Amino acid sequence: MVGKKVKLAGKSRHGKNRVREQGEDWRVVGEKLTVSFNTPSPGPFLLIESETQGHPHGPWSRWISLKNDPDFTVEVL
Repeated sequence: MVGKKVKLAGKSRHGKNRVREQGEDWRVVGEKLTVSFNTPSPGPFLLIESETQGHPHGPWSRWISLKNDPDFTVEVL
C-alpha cells in the first residue's frame, strides 16, 4: 500500500483534533503487521504522512491500524 493515499476521519476526541490540526489527506509511507508500541488494535499498521503543510520540521507522521483504529476511520483512496 506504500504510495497510496488515505483519508482520515476522527472517531475519538483525539482523532478529531488531529484531523482538524493536521488535515484529513495522508499518504502511506510504510506498512507493518505489528508495531513496537502497546495498542489494542490489530494489524496491519500503516505509517502515514500528512499532505497538509505547516510543520516546521517536515510532514506530520503517525501509525494507524488499517482495520480498527481507536481514533480514526480510515478510507483508502
